[in-house]
Amino acid sequence: MKEKATLEEWKELYEVTVKIKELNPWKYFWDVDIITLILPENEEPVYCSVMGRGGEFYGIGFYFGFDALDNFYKIIETTDMPPQQIQRFQEDNVIICYFGDREELFKEELQIVKDLGLKFRGRNNWIYFRSFKKGYAPYILNKEEVLKQTAIMRHLLQALKNYIEEDIVVNFEEGETLVHKYDKQKNEWVTLAAPLLLPQRKYLIPILKDELLLSRMAKQPTTSAEIEVDIAYLNTIIRDKEYDRPIAGRICILADSKSGMIIDQHILSPEDNEVQYVFDMVIPYILNMGKPKKIFVRDEYLFHLLVDLCERTKIGLHIKSRLNAIDYFIEEFVNFR
Repeated sequence: MKEKATLEEWKELYEVTVKIKELNPWKYFWDVDIITLILPENEEPVYCSVMGRGGEFYGIGFYFGFDALDNFYKIIETTDMPPQQIQRFQEDNVIICYFGDREELFKEELQIVKDLGLKFRGRNNWIYFRSFKKGYAPYILNKEEVLKQTAIMRHLLQALKNYIEEDIVVNFEEGETLVHKYDKQKNEWVTLAAPLLLPQRKYLIPILKDELLLSRMAKQPTTSAEIEVDIAYLNTIIRDKEYDRPIAGRICILADSKSGMIIDQHILSPEDNEVQYVFDMVIPYILNMGKPKKIFVRDEYLFHLLVDLCERTKIGLHIKSRLNAIDYFIEEFVNFR
């Protein structure tokens, strides 16, 4: 079980966060304006998104590394995916600082606020944090995360002050970012405008080495069937004493797109090998039912999991934000729950 932060450690995090809030950073940034923190202790940058200029939701998102930022842009660009499925793009390496309402805080957080003597009043004024980890529901920060986030918030505070006081010009619309980094030549921290560079994302592409199995699948007749494959979110939270944080309900599922029939499914736990479950559903289907004309998946992650298999068996593989059969099943499941 992860160690909890001490009250003194929470105090330091809240103190720097209150100072950031007093700057009203949402007056200067849109949520797509990226602030880049390049810190010596991190292999990849921390990207920050300030939310609140629209006046409805206030917060600051922290995206740790290139893949997390890539997922951030996928959230922005995705328009047709069911809302509960978009959270796949915010399931790991993300911490969000919220400026919300009292009822949004956990009891433990309310006690921390009380013990610290903090006085938050009204809507959009209660500060709290959520850590996002794959397979789990967003949860309160542990000790390690509190210490790391405190250091990051201090750097962000300085970057924001420099941006405001020095009137730094950043052309966000033309692909620039506000960078805060340590300049070894000047021997000091600097804040400046620079191009936002994002390396091309590398996806896991499993390669089947069982040539006999591949040959058997390739020889299966091609049918008119179209199937859907997804690792779908169930919009449920599971509390299990074996885990130190709540689990996000997820299901590995295979369905017939035309008939709407669910062919196979498996509820996933955080430690399950989801890649293996995908193959354990798709391969038996091909061997027993023949090669489907098309396989639809919801995102690039699943596309790359199946791309080698589909290329070598000559099955059409397509990305589709809405998977009608699976989405209907998930909707009915959530309503039943």
